[in-house]
Amino acid sequence: MFLGEFSHTLDDKGRITIPAKLRAGFANGLVITRGFEPCLMIYPVETFRVLEQKAHSLSLTNPANRSIFRLLFGGASDASLDNLGRVVVPEYLRTFAGLQTQAVIVGAGQYLEVWDVQKWGEQLTQLNDSETNARRFSELDLATGP
Repeated sequence: MFLGEFSHTLDDKGRITIPAKLRAGFANGLVITRGFEPCLMIYPVETFRVLEQKAHSLSLTNPANRSIFRLLFGGASDASLDNLGRVVVPEYLRTFAGLQTQAVIVGAGQYLEVWDVQKWGEQLTQLNDSETNARRFSELDLATGP
């Protein structure tokens, strides 16, 4: 499970360092793709394969499904970490997410998100709204016991 929030820089080759405590999850490779918001999603290759199998159960005749295929697979890039735990983020994905030199890596459970610092700040403002959170969480059963 990927947890936490980390600030990192992108180097002049478009590489970003994955935090050391998260690297083991990418031992077999990873897939970077466009996020649903203006961010990137980084999946362990095994998790992305599960997502791929689920997506392929959807009908190609549905235009909304084809859009999902294009978003997830058309923008996806296979990658692996180098010896220093860095991954190259392709230019088209950096452009999509608005990444320049500073980024925030956010653990999102089964995957990571990579955000432009300013866009992450805007996202945090929305996430930290207690009234909105009360509505969001009231619909979920997050009880940890009987």
